[in-house]
Amino acid sequence: MRRLRITIGNRSYDVTVEDLTERDPYQPVSAPHHVAPPPGPAPTAPTSAQAAPHPPAAAGAVTSPMAGVIKSVLVKPSDQVKQGEPLVVLEAMKMENHIAAHVAGTVKTIHVKDGDSVREGHVLLELE
Repeated sequence: MRRLRITIGNRSYDVTVEDLTERDPYQPVSAPHHVAPPPGPAPTAPTSAQAAPHPPAAAGAVTSPMAGVIKSVLVKPSDQVKQGEPLVVLEAMKMENHIAAHVAGTVKTIHVKDGDSVREGHVLLELE
């Protein structure tokens, strides 16, 4: 595999390219082998701290629609917000996504700060 940068017009793209000259391109790639787990005790269920890395979603919770990094929090606790008003800017896949209020209300608590990494479903803030 080789990493290359391709420029088209004034836009650059980083790409990974597989070099097929080393092997016969008509030779199928072998399927992955199934590996049996090692003998021993069965894995245990995750503890509640492992299973829920973020607070449980409450009725007024605003959650992240995707994994990304919090670019900025646009509100503070006790702010009045309208439905559709942007609350948080989430950067995902090099794009800024404005996370908006799904209902009108008051910002109760904020669970994230600038620079935090979040996963899909992570509670960003709560409205009441």
